[in-house]
Amino acid sequence: SLSFDVTPEGFKYYEEMKKQAGQPVQKVEQSIKSFLDASRFQQKYLVAYQKWTQAEAMLWNSDTENQLTTIGHLCRETLQEFASALLTQYELPNDEHDKAHTVARLKDVISARARQLHKSEKEFLNALLTYWGTVSDLVQRQEHGGQKEGEPLIWEDGRRVVFQTAVVMFEVDRSLSRINESTTERSPAAYASA
Repeated sequence: SLSFDVTPEGFKYYEEMKKQAGQPVQKVEQSIKSFLDASRFQQKYLVAYQKWTQAEAMLWNSDTENQLTTIGHLCRETLQEFASALLTQYELPNDEHDKAHTVARLKDVISARARQLHKSEKEFLNALLTYWGTVSDLVQRQEHGGQKEGEPLIWEDGRRVVFQTAVVMFEVDRSLSRINESTTERSPAAYASA
């Protein structure tokens, strides 16, 4: 874990940079993308990151409409690989559940870390588990072309699963990483550069 001292000029520069980055939603999206693109995230979750970037790149292709189920498949694999990497990272059995059972696998990680969590963090991670399950359901719908629901997929469905897959990985990693860090607060700029 690295420690940084940021000068007042650094904070001012960071604030100005964020103001120029665009609208609030764009700032959040860019912040999450920067976090996933950072070498720390890629080193911890390389295969998940590669799968997610393939899905994200397909989203912006001119042939996206024909790739929507593939985007869903890649996001499903992203969640599976992310869960596998978490189990490895926290030295938990990786073969206890089927790879497709990502909710159960994430639950194992959260349970293993529960003793180190404050009550509010534990509640947040349990809510994230529910959110993860919902994202997983969206990804399954995407992969199967919305056939069960009888609703055809549109580009917005692809955008949603790509973005929500990124958000859930971002939140799970940041929440679990807080456990391993010192009790000193880190600024958003320090997280972005980590």
